[in-house]
Amino acid sequence: MNNDQISVRMVVLLLVGALTVAIALYHPALGAAIGVGVVVVALLNELMGR
Repeated sequence: MNNDQISVRMVVLLLVGALTVAIALYHPALGAAIGVGVVVVALLNELMGR
């Protein structure tokens, strides 16, 4: 992977994180569900990457 792909990936992750926080502020139940989903996907990504 080159640096351009890493930086684009980081921007996407930051935008998704910011969107999740905004949703959690306005709709706490939906934000919690999205947060749990993000954590599960992140853990699966880590486990499958090894």
